[in-house]
Amino acid sequence: MKTGYEKELNRVFLHVDLSKIYEEDYQIHMMKENKIPGLLEVTGCGLNGKSRYSYMVTGMVSMKTMFETSAIQKDDMLRFVNRLIEVINILERYMLNPDGLLLYPEFVFFGDNNWFFCYLPGRKRPIGEAFHIMTEYFVKKLDYEEIEGILLAYELHKATLQENYDLEKIMSDYRIHEKKRQGSEAPGINEEAKEEQEEFPEDNIFSINEEEYEPSGDSETIREIGGWRNFRRRAAARSKKLRWGSWKDLITEEDAY
Repeated sequence: MKTGYEKELNRVFLHVDLSKIYEEDYQIHMMKENKIPGLLEVTGCGLNGKSRYSYMVTGMVSMKTMFETSAIQKDDMLRFVNRLIEVINILERYMLNPDGLLLYPEFVFFGDNNWFFCYLPGRKRPIGEAFHIMTEYFVKKLDYEEIEGILLAYELHKATLQENYDLEKIMSDYRIHEKKRQGSEAPGINEEAKEEQEEFPEDNIFSINEEEYEPSGDSETIREIGGWRNFRRRAAARSKKLRWGSWKDLITEEDAY
C-alpha cells in the first residue's frame, strides 16, 4: 500500500494505492451513494493496473500530525473511542464491515471538532486487532503528567489484548468506574478512609513486560519511560494529590490473564 497527498486548487486529497486490479464492489458504491457520518468522502478508480482510493481531507489534520508535538490526554482518547464506537454502529446500518476502517494515526483525521476515518473496501484486518494497535500509539504518545490519561490508555491497551473483546462494554465499565470515583470525592468522606482508597495496589497496575506481550509488526515496541516501576511510585505519590477513588473497580481484571 502506497500513500500520497495531492492538492487541487482549494481541495486536498489523500491517495491510497493498492497493487491489485480495481473492482467496483458494493462497498464503494454504498459510500458514493450515501454521505456516511464519520467517513471521509472517497472515490475509487483503476490506475495502471492497480487500485487507487482518494479521500477528501481538505481542512483536516491527521492524528499523527496533531500529536507530533503535543501529548495525548484522557479527553483526546475518550473523544476518539466514543467516535469510533459511533461510526462502527453506523457502518452496520449501511452493511459495511468495520474491518474496512484504517485505524492508523496517518489515516484518522480531525475536522469540524470531530474525528473522521478512511474506509478501504476489501480490507481484511480485524477491527479488534487494528484498535489494539491504536492503543499502543496512545501509550507511546501519553501526557505522563496526567495520571487519569495514563490509566485509561494502559487499561484500554490491556483490555484489548483479550480475544474478541467488546469495546462498548470496556467503555461502559470505565464510565461506571468514573462515576464511583467521582462519588467518592464528594464532601464529607472520611479522609483516612479516602487515603486507603487512593493507594495503588501492585496487582492493578500492569507493565508490558509482565504480560510478555509481543507487539505486532505494524508498530514499534512499547518502551517503558524511565522504568515502569519508577513511574508507578511517582504516579502513586501524585495520585494522593489528585484524590483518586477505589481501585478495585478498574475496568480490567488481572485474573483474565
